[in-house]
Amino acid sequence: MTSSTPGDDSRTEIIHDVDYPLDVPTTSGSDIGSRGAETAAASTSSGAATSRIPAASARGTGADSGTDTSTRAFATDAGGYDASGPLPYGDQPTTVEPTRRAETPGRGTADLGLFLLRVTVGVLLALRGLQKLFGVFSGPGIDGFTAILTDAGFEHARVLAVAGGALELIGGVMLVVGLATPVAAAGLLGLVGLGAAIRLTGPETVTLLGETTRGLDTSILYGVALLTLLFAGPGRWSADRRWAWSYRPRFSGLVWLLVALAAAALVWYFLNGTNPLTSVVDSAPVTAGE
Repeated sequence: MTSSTPGDDSRTEIIHDVDYPLDVPTTSGSDIGSRGAETAAASTSSGAATSRIPAASARGTGADSGTDTSTRAFATDAGGYDASGPLPYGDQPTTVEPTRRAETPGRGTADLGLFLLRVTVGVLLALRGLQKLFGVFSGPGIDGFTAILTDAGFEHARVLAVAGGALELIGGVMLVVGLATPVAAAGLLGLVGLGAAIRLTGPETVTLLGETTRGLDTSILYGVALLTLLFAGPGRWSADRRWAWSYRPRFSGLVWLLVALAAAALVWYFLNGTNPLTSVVDSAPVTAGE
């Protein structure tokens, strides 16, 4: 489309085919001035609102700078966070390394030694329980063991004989398997202690080292072996191997030792009724040998 005035080539203007009206309204000078002021004010406020964006992009390097500015820079006036400060959760993700369980140092042949000790003591004490319960291997049986307890001054001797023989048999088997070793060792230690106390308070002379008769050395060896298992644990070659106290006990040995001593003292006090210390003084002396 061209202007309607012929010959006025300098004012000829080619206008593209568009959808909006061709007539542009004229604007007075006052309107231009006012609109210019509004535009300047808007530019000033816009610059103030976005003046903090370069501070956010200044922290980035390379291609990350544009990403930080476009995705993280929000004007505080618009309700966003302050882009000039650090991000709420840090610029980089924090990776926490999993804590590894401390490996158990090598034990050498300690587990083998504990296994041999546990099996030997367990088998011997289990056989002693069979002697008391069934009279095998030239044992006294229930009747003979009941008579021994009756002569020692115990009440309910038959019940105590059955309970003692069963505890010795079951505890010995538990030692061999390595199952609940502290409980088994503590129970057997209490029985060994009661047996030694019965012999020391008896009328017969007790020998420390016996050749033809049983001396106190056997009870001492049993007691020390059971104390070793209490304080050293059953080792890794046992059913208790998944528990830490099986190869590195801390206070369990002391606790079960106190339990064994308390149980033996209570049985002696309520079923015998005498003071074992006084009885030992009045009994026959202990000799080194026959």
